Amino acid sequence: MEGKLLHVSTYSFVFLLFLSFNKPHVTKAQSPNYVGDDCQNTTQQKALSSAYQTNLNSLLSWLSTDAATSKGYNHNSFGNNTPGGDDSAVYGLYNCRGDVVGYFCQFCVSTASREVLQRCPNRVSAIVLYDFCILRYSNENFFGNVTVYPSWHAVQSKNVSSKEEIQKGLDFMRGLIRKATVETNLLYYMDGFNLSSTQKRYGLVQCSRDLTSDGCRECLEAMLAQVPKCCEQNLGWQVLAASCLIKYDDYIFYLFRTQASDTQTGHTSIAFSFSDNNHFLMT
Repeated sequence: MEGKLLHVSTYSFVFLLFLSFNKPHVTKAQSPNYVGDDCQNTTQQKALSSAYQTNLNSLLSWLSTDAATSKGYNHNSFGNNTPGGDDSAVYGLYNCRGDVVGYFCQFCVSTASREVLQRCPNRVSAIVLYDFCILRYSNENFFGNVTVYPSWHAVQSKNVSSKEEIQKGLDFMRGLIRKATVETNLLYYMDGFNLSSTQKRYGLVQCSRDLTSDGCRECLEAMLAQVPKCCEQNLGWQVLAASCLIKYDDYIFYLFRTQASDTQTGHTSIAFSFSDNNHFLMT
C-alpha cells in the first residue's frame, strides 16, 4: 500500500499549570500535535441519520468531559441497535498516553472530539490520533478488539552506530512490553536504560485500556515486528496503531513534572516540557 506522509512540524512547548485545591488553571498551552486518522468507509458521503448524529454528539461530549477526571481512559455507548431498527448506537473511547492525565488529557481529548467530525465528516466509524491521545468511535462494538491496521511510523533522522545497539534497543523494548502486560498489567510502561557509560535510551509502550493483557501484548508485539522493516537503523522511532503504540529515542520524550510549592499562594506549579520532529507514514 502506498504510504501516506503526514508531517508533524517541529514544536516545543512548555505547558504550565497552577494547581490549587479547587481547580487547575491553565496559563499556557498549545494544541496537541495531530498524527493521523482512519476515516473508515471513505467513499460514504451521505449524511448520517439524525438519531445517529445525536448519539454521536452526545458521545463526543461525554468523552471530552470525562477525560478531566478519569485516569486517562474510558469508553461508553449511546443508543441501541435493534432488529429492524435504525441502528443508531454509537460506541466510543479515548485513551491518553500513560504519562498524561487530568486536564492535560482532557485538553487532548477535547481537541480530538472537536476535530474528528471535521477530519472525518459523515462517517459512522472514525479514529483520530494525536501525540498524547487517541479517540475512536464506531457503529459497531469494538471494545476489547485488537486493531493493528492501519499503522503509522515515524523515525528520527540520526542513525544508530552498530548492530549491537539495535539489538539492545529491541531487547529493551521487549522488556517494556513484558512489564506492561505481565509484571504490572498496567497496559503501559515507560523507562530508560544505560546504553553505555555516556549514553541513555528511553522507551514507552502503551495499549488502549479496553484490551486484555494478552490482547495488549499481541498488539505491541505486532508493532515491534514492524521495526526491522521501517525503523531499526534510526536512532529514534515510533510505531502506532489504534490499539497501541511503541516509542524509542535517545532523550526523555515522555512528560516529566517539576513541582514547586508556593506557600504564599497555596498553588503547586507543574511544568510539562516536550519537543519532537517527526514525519509519520501510514502503512
